[in-house]
Amino acid sequence: MAQRPERKKSTLGAAHPIEHQNNSQPAAAEPMVIEESRVLQASDAGKEQAERLIGSERAKPKVQPKGAFYADEDVLERIRASWYHTPTTSGEREASFSDFLREAALDRMTRREKSYNDGKPFPPVPSGRIARGRR
Repeated sequence: MAQRPERKKSTLGAAHPIEHQNNSQPAAAEPMVIEESRVLQASDAGKEQAERLIGSERAKPKVQPKGAFYADEDVLERIRASWYHTPTTSGEREASFSDFLREAALDRMTRREKSYNDGKPFPPVPSGRIARGRR
């Protein structure tokens, strides 16, 4: 009868989490800073926006803010499903669901700038200025 192969041992198996914490203090986590121009370069709409921002004062690095929206559950399910069921080999699927939502918003933003503001960016609106909730 053949013997079983010996179990592989992890290099972390001997590490003790409490002793490790006492011996060395972990570095404080820094907030992720993403250049706005690099985030926007993923799409055609984003490329146009990035080119406008590169030379301007708004191109400086900043912490990426979070955005949210409200929708009925069936609409949200359809939105998630449209991203999830797009084949990764199609070249259309974004790396993450957040990228999918950002691309959709950038596309809509670009169309509105072209329609209502001669293709130029609208004046910025500070966070908190727009009322929250449903209307």
